[in-house]
Amino acid sequence: MKNNAPIHALALVASFAFGSLAFADAGHDHGPAPAASSPASPRFEATSDLFELVGVLEKGQLTVYLDRFATNEPVAGAKVEFESGTTKGVAAPQPDGTYAIQLAGLENPGQFPFAFTVTAGADTDLLAGELVVAGSAPAATSGEIAWRRWTGIGAGVLLAVALAASAARRLSRRHGRAPT
Repeated sequence: MKNNAPIHALALVASFAFGSLAFADAGHDHGPAPAASSPASPRFEATSDLFELVGVLEKGQLTVYLDRFATNEPVAGAKVEFESGTTKGVAAPQPDGTYAIQLAGLENPGQFPFAFTVTAGADTDLLAGELVVAGSAPAATSGEIAWRRWTGIGAGVLLAVALAASAARRLSRRHGRAPT
């Protein structure tokens, strides 16, 4: 009676190894591609018992959104003084209820601490936050992603074949036959 255990083991490992090749790649159409999302603009948040302040950096300008902490009601017409490093100033009120800060160098990577003095009517409060601007990393192209994927699949297949060959040798030695 012939022992086919090495051949069965090899077939099992090969089916697992080559089964991953059945997944769809860039050549298959599975409907529209999802929209590319752009990275979020650098931002920070500062809160106190009276106010919540959010700063968002876009196109070299820091836009400050100011709300009442308890009600989330926008605060228009406030005086928003700021200090960052050695620079001091007053944020410019905008028609949409936000406040604008023009400060050179904010678009560069780094950490920028801010201190704010907010005066709205009879309420005055101090808030602090830190704007973190990360450096830009180059995005991988679709060609690089495909290359990495196929390299991983190829390495997996080679490893599976090597393991199957090793198992076949061990099994054939146990049964007193030389590997074929």
